[in-house]
Amino acid sequence: MKPLKIDHEKLQEEIKYGNPYIQVGDKKYLLMEVNEVYDVGSYEVIDPEEETMLIKSLGEDNPILSEKEIKKMLES
Repeated sequence: MKPLKIDHEKLQEEIKYGNPYIQVGDKKYLLMEVNEVYDVGSYEVIDPEEETMLIKSLGEDNPILSEKEIKKMLES
């Protein structure tokens, strides 16, 4: 699993302030701090509040996007 690096200064500030998600167009994306990302593409959520948010979001519509689609939306 390769991380997407964010170079946008305002977006970096919002993430640092602890906002739980970003919105790109009509879609919202949940942000989570993870302790470690394993080679098999799994990760460990360490914050109980973030774990609750993740479980809630998994019950909603969450399409899988390619890295190219994510980069394109962030550049808009």
